[in-house]
Amino acid sequence: MDIKYLRNMGATNIRVNQQQLKLDNSQRVGTNRPDLQFDYKGRRYHVEYDTPTSGRGPGHQSRLTSNDPDAETILLIVP
Repeated sequence: MDIKYLRNMGATNIRVNQQQLKLDNSQRVGTNRPDLQFDYKGRRYHVEYDTPTSGRGPGHQSRLTSNDPDAETILLIVP
């Protein structure tokens, strides 16, 4: 559903569980694999889905941000 939503709003370069890339897929910046990444209105977004008990979310967020400080990182805690 999230991918469909992103496509409908005009997001591009949508990637799921693939190595982290910068805006416009211009450069690989990490071998980590964000759950979801996309470009929207000239900005790169990385999304991580975690559970309340996993405890991995902050580490994922830190890695994404250090690899690409210009991107927006979204951490979603879902049951």
